[in-house]
Amino acid sequence: MSGPVRVLVTIDTEEDDWGTYRTQGNSVANIALLPELVPLWERFGVRPTYFVNYPPMVSPEASDVLRSLARDTRCEMGVHCHPWNTPPLREVVGRPPTMMNGLSDEENFAKLSVLTSLFEERFGSRPRSFRAGRWGFGATVARPLHRLGYQVDSSVSPLLDWSRSGGPDYSQAADAPYCFDPDEPFVPVKGGALVELPASIGFLWGPRGSSATLRAALEGSFLARYRVVGLLDSIGLFARRWLSPETTRDGEMARLARRLVGSGATVLDLTFHSSALLPGATPFVRSEADREKFVERIETFLQFCVRKGFSFSTASEVAGAFRRGRLGHCLESESAVS
Repeated sequence: MSGPVRVLVTIDTEEDDWGTYRTQGNSVANIALLPELVPLWERFGVRPTYFVNYPPMVSPEASDVLRSLARDTRCEMGVHCHPWNTPPLREVVGRPPTMMNGLSDEENFAKLSVLTSLFEERFGSRPRSFRAGRWGFGATVARPLHRLGYQVDSSVSPLLDWSRSGGPDYSQAADAPYCFDPDEPFVPVKGGALVELPASIGFLWGPRGSSATLRAALEGSFLARYRVVGLLDSIGLFARRWLSPETTRDGEMARLARRLVGSGATVLDLTFHSSALLPGATPFVRSEADREKFVERIETFLQFCVRKGFSFSTASEVAGAFRRGRLGHCLESESAVS
C-alpha cells in the first residue's frame, strides 16, 4: 500500500514537576500556556492530540483550559498516565513505581478507571486514545485499556530500551502503525483489537538496522563511560533522534522526517511535553529565550510539512485511516518486539 503522509502532533499534557515523582500537590501552571499555540495550529491546519494525565484533569483551573481547547479547537483529547500520581496510590518505600508495565492488570485497571471516569466528567465523552507515562507499556496496560474501551495506544518508542528503568525494550519495535491483541501488544496482527501508533524515532545517517546495532553495542561497551556515543552522535554518526522540538533541532527534524518518509513511513509523530512551554519546568526549555526557540522549531517543522504536502490528523483519525486501509507501510502480521 501507499498513501499520503499524515502528521500527528501529540502533546503529553501533564504537571510541571519534571523528574520529581511527587505523588500529590503537583503544579500545573504550564496548562495555561497551551492556548498560546492555538494560532500556530490554526495557521497550518494542525489537529493536535493532547494526552492528558491526572493532575491537570483534577485541577479546576487547568481542566477549564483543556475543556475550552476541546470545545473551541480542532483537536483530540486522550489519556496519559503517570502511575506515581494517579489514584489509587499505594504506600511504597523509596521512589514510587514509574512504569505502568511493572504494575499488575488490577492496579492499572484501577488507575485507568479513575482517569477514564474523570475524563468523561471533564470532557463529556469517552476517551479513545492513550499514552503511557515514561513509555511504560505492556500487556498489563493493554488489557485494562481494552476492557475500558480504548481503541488507540501511542506508547511504543522504537529503537529505545527502557529496561534499566524497569520499562520495556523497544530496540526491535515496529516503527509503523499496527493492530495488536491486548495479550501481545508488541506483535502486529491483522484485525487486532487496538491500534498502535509508535513515536517517530530514527537515525540521521546510515541504515536503521546497522546503525541501531552499532549504537547499542557502543552503549553497552566500556566506551560508554568515556562518552564516546555522545561524541559520535554530535558529529552525526549513529545520531538517533526523536521527532521532537525538545531534543532535536529544526533542521534535524526535517532531515529525520525525510529519512523516515524515504524509508516508507506514512505517519509522522511530532511530540513534546506541555511542561516544556513553561521555562524552567523541564531540561529542554530553561528561559524565555529557549521557549521562543522551542516554538520556532515547531513552526519551522510545520512549514516543512506544508511544503511537502503532508496532512495533519489526530491519533484516532490516523488509527481509523489505518483500519480502513488508507495508510501505507503499516504492519499486519510481523513480530515486533521479542
